[in-house]
Amino acid sequence: MQNVFTSTPQDSSSDANVQEFLFHRMLMSNAFITLALVTDVSEGGELVTVRPLVEGFTGAGEIIPKTEIYGVPVWRLQRGASALIMPPVAGDIGMLAICDRDISGVKATKEPSLPGSNRVHNYADALYLGGVLNSEPSQYVRFRDDGIDIVSPLAVTMTAPVVEVNADTSLTLSSANIILNGPVSQGAGSYAGDFTFEGNITALGEVTGKGIKLSTHTHKGVQSGTSNSGAPNA
Repeated sequence: MQNVFTSTPQDSSSDANVQEFLFHRMLMSNAFITLALVTDVSEGGELVTVRPLVEGFTGAGEIIPKTEIYGVPVWRLQRGASALIMPPVAGDIGMLAICDRDISGVKATKEPSLPGSNRVHNYADALYLGGVLNSEPSQYVRFRDDGIDIVSPLAVTMTAPVVEVNADTSLTLSSANIILNGPVSQGAGSYAGDFTFEGNITALGEVTGKGIKLSTHTHKGVQSGTSNSGAPNA
């Protein structure tokens, strides 16, 4: 392959070509943005160890393998105390952005800070921006033109003091087994309606309708013989 660090006759054919070669070489000595492989993740997922995937090379064109970069902060979609938490895992490929100046002071204090050194565009000041060129996910949130998909092969858990689902047309729950842990109340007004069940209803407790208990109510107008009983007593 052509080596960008090796000069060619045309590089010295004019002052402009000489300056272009020197400027290009100066740029190539700095790091800006590249792809990296995650090799390790901290317990909380805030820091990763990565290895850049684009290798370096010598003046003769021989590969110089990149070394690992430790303690790289992970970018997270966050505002205030709200965040989308999705820690990387070892084996992920992602974008690596390298800051202009030394950010070690800001990393240590999370406050405005002078550069920790005179280094510029150095891999030590990298940020991991997230996955790219990875395998097809099995759990995901996908935004479509006609809706949103939330897919997981495992469990989906929502935890909050109040969870409200509003559907103007209909709400469908499809499952082989639906469990409701807690009292169930039907709304009033426009949300009031009938219950229709195609299966059996089994109640371990009492069933009461219009003040009449199912398990203990009596009937009036009872006579011996084949006559039907009257309506239940309140």
